[in-house]
Amino acid sequence: MLQSSDDNVPCRITRLDNGVRVVTEPMPAAKTASLGIWIEAGSRHEGPGQEGMAHLWEHMAFKGTATRDALAIAKELDILGGLANAFTSREATCFHIRVMDAHLRRAFDVLADIALHPALDPEELAREQAVIVQEISMVEETPEEKVHEDFWAAAWAEPAIAHPITGTPRSVTAATPKSLQAWRRERYRADAVTVVATGAVDHETLLALAGETFGKLPATPRPDSRPAGAFTPPRLAVRRESEQNHVILAYPSVGNTSPERFAHTILATLLGGNMSSRLFQEVREKRGLAYSIYASVSGLADAGIFEIQAAVDPERTGELLAVVRGELDAVAGGAVTDEELDHTREHLKGLLYLGAESSENRMMRLARNILLFDRHIPLEETAAALDKVTRDDLAGIARASFAPEKTGLCILGPTAAIP
Repeated sequence: MLQSSDDNVPCRITRLDNGVRVVTEPMPAAKTASLGIWIEAGSRHEGPGQEGMAHLWEHMAFKGTATRDALAIAKELDILGGLANAFTSREATCFHIRVMDAHLRRAFDVLADIALHPALDPEELAREQAVIVQEISMVEETPEEKVHEDFWAAAWAEPAIAHPITGTPRSVTAATPKSLQAWRRERYRADAVTVVATGAVDHETLLALAGETFGKLPATPRPDSRPAGAFTPPRLAVRRESEQNHVILAYPSVGNTSPERFAHTILATLLGGNMSSRLFQEVREKRGLAYSIYASVSGLADAGIFEIQAAVDPERTGELLAVVRGELDAVAGGAVTDEELDHTREHLKGLLYLGAESSENRMMRLARNILLFDRHIPLEETAAALDKVTRDDLAGIARASFAPEKTGLCILGPTAAIP
């Protein structure tokens, strides 16, 4: 048993004989429980012609099982009064729900059913394929999302990393029950499943439930995984009729398992993570160049990108880029003050501890740490890692990452052109 030092609450991890992990972290004062069923099967696990299968399976889970049709699933979730949803990322698929403690057993039954036994009715599949094609079209018509998808695709040489999570209209419509089942058999393995619950939970109860359902999954060999490969800085111009140019500046960062991830997170937050950040103050407050500007780290387990995104009047695009580069150069030159670093650190620690009071946020954090590190990471350990980051660390990252030859740039808009 692992001990959580955050609040003297035990976090327990048990691995079933077939490899399924069952993880719980009780929150003594909680009256609700958050449950997540995580499968390490995302878009990076799709080969050529399989693009979008993980996301399509997530959609099909709610369209019916061997014992419940789509309406029955919807009604049962509504009766529970819970907040149920699912999502697909590049590295995992998650089905999750938050309910009153008295409803956890029933919620587990529904969630496990849709995760394990989705029906693949051809008519429902055709409908959902059409829905996802519409979802893809919505991204195409939303400049803020379109520029990110185009940039991400151009930034990676490895096709499994580069393609959209949703797939393409061609790959989605080409999927058949046979091809979907073949992908699922390979990827929905026992050792790829982690059942996580936080809040008003009892480990032995959840372990028994998981054993009755997920314990029946056969143990199969883990397929080989391909590394993400290096970030290749793209320089991409996409012409589109719109009122603004949508701009992404990007640089190499680190993966979510790197010890340096804390320094990269602090640097992104200090530059563009909140209203007092350097870029927000310089770009919006002082110059009125953009309504908003963001900096963040988009990370996979083994690789990451440091991104800065803004929308700007086409005629002032060059000015925006000059201002951003000026701030990056200043940080590389050691301009960050002790006060700035302390302010950013306290902001991130505040978000960390505030999030821990929600059973859902706590479940998400716990699950990601289990998937990445196979262990619970106490809040204090993360806070201590943030405290260790120094001004020299930030300047060193900036000097190493923000070099001209490592700069990726994507501009989507009416006058899109790479300066």
